[in-house]
Amino acid sequence: MGLQGALIILGLLVMAIVALNAYDRGRIKRSLLAMFETRIRRRGANDEAPSGEAVPPWSERRVLRPKVEGDVEKAKTASAEELSPEEPFGSIDFIVFLPGDTIVERDAALGIYKQSEYLIDKPHRLYGQREGNQSWGNLSRDPAIARYGLLALALQLADRSGAVTESELNAISQIGLKLADALDRPTRFNMTFEQALERANALDKFCSAYDVIATINVLADSAPVFRGPAIERAAHEARLEFGVRNIFHRKNPEAGACQYLYSLANLYQPGSFDPLRLDVFQTQGLTLFMSVPSVPDPLAVFTDMVDAARILARRLGGRLFDADRKPLSDAGVRAIRTQIQGIADHMVQHGINPGSLNAVRLFPP
Repeated sequence: MGLQGALIILGLLVMAIVALNAYDRGRIKRSLLAMFETRIRRRGANDEAPSGEAVPPWSERRVLRPKVEGDVEKAKTASAEELSPEEPFGSIDFIVFLPGDTIVERDAALGIYKQSEYLIDKPHRLYGQREGNQSWGNLSRDPAIARYGLLALALQLADRSGAVTESELNAISQIGLKLADALDRPTRFNMTFEQALERANALDKFCSAYDVIATINVLADSAPVFRGPAIERAAHEARLEFGVRNIFHRKNPEAGACQYLYSLANLYQPGSFDPLRLDVFQTQGLTLFMSVPSVPDPLAVFTDMVDAARILARRLGGRLFDADRKPLSDAGVRAIRTQIQGIADHMVQHGINPGSLNAVRLFPP
């Protein structure tokens, strides 16, 4: 065979290899696409079904159970005197007041505050008494044309992450001093650092004792699953409205700090409902939950939540269960009611009413 023939054969071999590689790549691509489409089809049919492990929205919060675990009602907290209300913001803030005879433009004070607030982790606000009606306004929310007399820089002494630290007290004080220098105003503190740290520790114990969730689960019984359209109809019958976090809520009919009394979520991951796919949604369980300290008259709210749970169970073909997925009897409901009443009574004794502004700040939903 001559050189020319060998080159022809070599060229044909190269073309064959290229063609084979292209075919293999196409076959692999088609296989991957087929596998992907199969998974998509399967997901469309099954992704709304429960994952097998319930991880409800309240899973990281302490939950009331019919059988009392420890004595929540007797938890050691601050005395009523330690947490007595204090104007204008109540007993949960360390406050730097900046009085003065002149009127301050909003941006003149807000600019200085914004430069340094990043140093503080705990909730903090700059308030001012509005010119004219003397009402208190939050400078971060008021319009730019707002003008103020008395200013007050407030640092919340405790939240779910714990008590305020001395370094945070120092930081808020330094911001207050910067404001005082820039605006030519004196400063006045509502308490000493020692008093603030003592009260912060008391509030931290208070938060630990009463940051409690009450919940009722509704699990499929006569029906194999709950379907999206039926859930939506039953929720509306129970006066629940679809809203934030893509779950249903019972709105507070009264104006107040607490916007929602309780909520309804999917018991299984991710806990929410996709409004665009509610027609194909299905689950084996729902959960109703309320933050006991955050709602006004928590006993009445729990009673209303029980009624809503019964409506859902009746309409969907389900049964009521507690947080441990044990059947919730009338006796179990009464046991939870007793715990809720004890928590509400003790909160009132300690000067922070359930559902009040201070309660919602300490126990945000």
